[in-house]
Amino acid sequence: MNTPHPLQGTARRAGLVYLLLCFIGPINAIYIPNTYVVSGDPAATAQRILADELVYRLGAISGFASNIVFLVLALMLYQLFRDVHRGQARLMVALVGISVAIEIGNLVNQFAPLMFLKPRDYLAVFTTEQLQALALCFVRLNRLGVYLAMVFWGLWLLPLGSLVIRSGFFPKWLGWLLILGGITYAALGLTFLVFPAYGPMVSNVAMPFYAAGELLMIFWLIFAKLRTT
Repeated sequence: MNTPHPLQGTARRAGLVYLLLCFIGPINAIYIPNTYVVSGDPAATAQRILADELVYRLGAISGFASNIVFLVLALMLYQLFRDVHRGQARLMVALVGISVAIEIGNLVNQFAPLMFLKPRDYLAVFTTEQLQALALCFVRLNRLGVYLAMVFWGLWLLPLGSLVIRSGFFPKWLGWLLILGGITYAALGLTFLVFPAYGPMVSNVAMPFYAAGELLMIFWLIFAKLRTT
């Protein structure tokens, strides 16, 4: 008779939370900037934001929600792996915590354009064009914050991958894929911060690598039976 692994339920719940993160995370990280930001055109960006302000605000709120889910996921994975190597499990949670702190603090930059684009008496000293330029500056600053957080999106996968390899109840190749994805994420974030002109090129090259490990990890957590050693 096959006995279920005692952590099977924890793994499945973590996988479902991980899957939820995959659905809500891209809303603010991908959909909002691609929909509202017109590169190099402050007036067009301002027009798009003001024309659909509620969705823009909800996008920012989804960013807050996704980071709370990310933190919950890290704590659930800590429960799953704490007996494998407690130090690395703690490091994983700490790196997620840094990422979450950066992302939530960075939401201020996302809300700032709404302050500049709404008529207020104390902004009367600025022209409309200047306010639109300031709004776009904060949108760009928000993107820089995302790239900084992206470095930690990669770094947390390094201890996670190591824990998967050590655990004995996941295949070792899955851990190596997570480590590869982590290196790719971190390299991509650093490229956008240090060599922004090369960011899109590196993104196109890195795209097949940085998500494969996480997607397979989600599948394994939800559907596969944990091994016993």
